[in-house]
Amino acid sequence: MTRTIGWSFFLAMSWTWCIGMYLPVLLLRDAGWAGFAVFAIPNVVGAAAMGWMLRDAQQSRELVANHESACIWFSLVTIVFHAFFAAWIIRRIVGPSAGVMVGAAFAIFWLILQWERGGKFLAAVLVLAVSVFAFAWGCARGEIPYVAQPLGFSPTTLSPGGALWLAPACLFGFLLCPYLDLTFHAARQGTTAPQARAAFTAGFCLIFPLMILFSAAYSGPLVLFLARRIYPQLAAIVAVHLIAHSGFVAAAHARQLADRASRITLGRIVIFGAAVAAAVALGVWDRGYSYRGLRLGEIVYRCFLGFYALVFPAYVWLRVVPRRRSGLRLALAVLAAAPMFWLGFVERLGVWLLPGVLIPVAAKWIFTPRPGEPRADLPPAHWPPAGETGT
Repeated sequence: MTRTIGWSFFLAMSWTWCIGMYLPVLLLRDAGWAGFAVFAIPNVVGAAAMGWMLRDAQQSRELVANHESACIWFSLVTIVFHAFFAAWIIRRIVGPSAGVMVGAAFAIFWLILQWERGGKFLAAVLVLAVSVFAFAWGCARGEIPYVAQPLGFSPTTLSPGGALWLAPACLFGFLLCPYLDLTFHAARQGTTAPQARAAFTAGFCLIFPLMILFSAAYSGPLVLFLARRIYPQLAAIVAVHLIAHSGFVAAAHARQLADRASRITLGRIVIFGAAVAAAVALGVWDRGYSYRGLRLGEIVYRCFLGFYALVFPAYVWLRVVPRRRSGLRLALAVLAAAPMFWLGFVERLGVWLLPGVLIPVAAKWIFTPRPGEPRADLPPAHWPPAGETGT
């Protein structure tokens, strides 16, 4: 039981990153609680489902082995995303010292995660405790909850019905992305089938919803980037939460990558380093430029979302369930759908997200499968129970 609880904490904290900590803020600003629901429901269901869909630890190992390159890129992009988030949002709240603070949090969690037996549980409990403390601190001071509300005169505002156009992208992304997350696979490989189902269900149906509700609670002031000279206490409350989770998530993914260091090529390292530098520069440079009512930083943030709403889920859909040999189908589907995601995410013409999702979904049946193609890496909806032991 203790091990299952520990994994549930780890899973919930490893999934509370710069999407769960900030996308609800934007959706509440643009569409109110309808937008929040469109984000939250598929997020919770999709993450929890992985613990039920992978029937045993061996299937998780095989999936990672067959798609290790995609899993590595998922973690690398996630770390770059957090570098941008720290340079953009966290820096706007705490000032130029944001990088040092996030780096210190990363180092602390990295050291804790080196403890093989219990480091992941200790780190998860620690970051959860920080968030609970920050939330209690804000409530005690009366600073939160302060929920963002759509403004009728804002160019970003969506109608409640307009928020529904986000549903296809949220469903496609949140139902499929978990299968490339190495931290999720670490949990699945460390549990038996009953433990996995309990840990994934508790982590994502009980603990994780509290984290995104905390995001809703501070969404009002964070929309305005929290002027720390005017609201120093509120800025500190939110900053503590953002810094702790950013440091933990980056460290958790880096720890998984360290176990695969021999498979990370020099080319990936060069691309990763250049991407981090570019992400930080874009986050710092967010000064005055706007397009369609969006600041540069928010445009870059929305572009990052494209990896998790289009690129990674398209990979899972086209090459994991079932696995395909050809990457051409994936590349063509992503290239064809990318302009529609730009129209939906940046131009805020949400209706385009539906055909944007349908393109990669339909691409599975565009070509006739070759005889003898490999079996699916994910099981069908029903399968016979299998005995197993945790690792």
